[in-house]
Amino acid sequence: IARASSSSAPRAPRAPRLRARRRAAAPMARATTSPDTDARDGAAGANIVVLGGGFGGLYTALKLDALEWRAGTPRPTITIVDRADRFVFKPLLYELVNETLASWEVAPTFAELLAPTNVKFVKGDVVGFEPENASVARDGTPCSTDGGTCALRDGGTVPYDYLVLALGTSTSDGGVIGAKENAIALNTAEDAERMAKVLGDLERDGKSPRVAVIGGGLSGVELSAVIAERLAGKAAGGNVDMITPSGRVMTGAPPGQREAAMKVLDKANVNVVGGRVTRLDRVEAADDAGAPSVATKVTMNDANGEESEQMYDLVCWTVGQRAETPSDWPLSMTATRKVKTDATLRVNGHSRVYAVGDASSSAADLMGTNFDVLPSTAQVAFQQADYAAWNVWASINGRAALPFRYQHIGDMMVLGALDAAVALPVGDITIDGPAAAALRRVAYLYRMPTNEHRIKVAQRWLEDGVEDFARDPAAFLARLPNPFATFP
Repeated sequence: IARASSSSAPRAPRAPRLRARRRAAAPMARATTSPDTDARDGAAGANIVVLGGGFGGLYTALKLDALEWRAGTPRPTITIVDRADRFVFKPLLYELVNETLASWEVAPTFAELLAPTNVKFVKGDVVGFEPENASVARDGTPCSTDGGTCALRDGGTVPYDYLVLALGTSTSDGGVIGAKENAIALNTAEDAERMAKVLGDLERDGKSPRVAVIGGGLSGVELSAVIAERLAGKAAGGNVDMITPSGRVMTGAPPGQREAAMKVLDKANVNVVGGRVTRLDRVEAADDAGAPSVATKVTMNDANGEESEQMYDLVCWTVGQRAETPSDWPLSMTATRKVKTDATLRVNGHSRVYAVGDASSSAADLMGTNFDVLPSTAQVAFQQADYAAWNVWASINGRAALPFRYQHIGDMMVLGALDAAVALPVGDITIDGPAAAALRRVAYLYRMPTNEHRIKVAQRWLEDGVEDFARDPAAFLARLPNPFATFP
């Protein structure tokens, strides 16, 4: 139902077609009719509750709001429930670490984003949900055919007729002693701002800071490159170590993207250290001048089991993800607490519950891709939001549900304020440098959740560009990408 774009900008499937205040046409795709499709009269006034306001949850709610609903009957009430009051555009958190973007650009409030829409927002920590007429199938799968109630930690409740689970994942410490207390993960805007503050303090102290980034995956490489660039020229010889058990980085990435990243890491003198971290401790230490200070001691074992210790001023944690769905909820889950769904993103056993994003495990059609399972990326959540919105709408209106089919449309990573690497989905082509950085920014601008926020951010970026040009025209022009150097 969706064509892969020739651009690397993430694009949601063309269908379901979402047009506000127009009658929604069925997507041009082969659909499957669910045996428990609900077409009962009056269902158009249903309560649709979305748990989680990340990419999957927010975009599903916005797309549901944009669909046309049955004439002459009340529109459904669409409600997002999230413990935070801000949406986080996670791929741009690195821009908060290097302070090239403002917090409102990366993490706007739900109140601001939802103001032009009919979507409601409830701030609360969901601790459970109780379906009405719940039962258990012969194979032990929890089942329900009606709505139910979501329970909040503060004692409040949110009733639902249809439920979308989009709780996402959070960083796990993997059982490493002291990781939660002594390392900073990068999940929220507050995490990024805290990281930026520590780096700013180290820069002002004029020290030669030592920074450890735990993890050699995509996030670890991005964060290492961004921090190394920030420290270069600002602090007295800042040192960044990227610690990974195998001593290798980005093992599953496209070759061209990995090559571009390694080139940046080598140029920035980022050290790749092989070792498995076993514990982190805050200890009293002495700086280069002998003055007392507090540091984090990282204890690790190498491939031979030899233990070593290193002291760092800042430790960043990028490994281990844990699904946020509580294990005691009446849902069929994988061993990693991902909610199992059928191909239409409907939760197994529950005719009115859907799941999207990192916390779901979909029987998606992966034909034509290089994936055995769906990757835990914003790109997947973007695409699932279209299908989840359509399938909820279809269930209420007695239409056919669509099986989700993932379309991989490239990979993007940031490597600095004006540096990135973009792996295109065809031909093993990777663009890097300023051209990739510009492409990445444009793609993420396009993916901002609402037109109003997109316009505000675009205006800010345009104003910043004009100011940079006025301040130093030659330097500004020198930083512009050279389109003739993009491809070999």
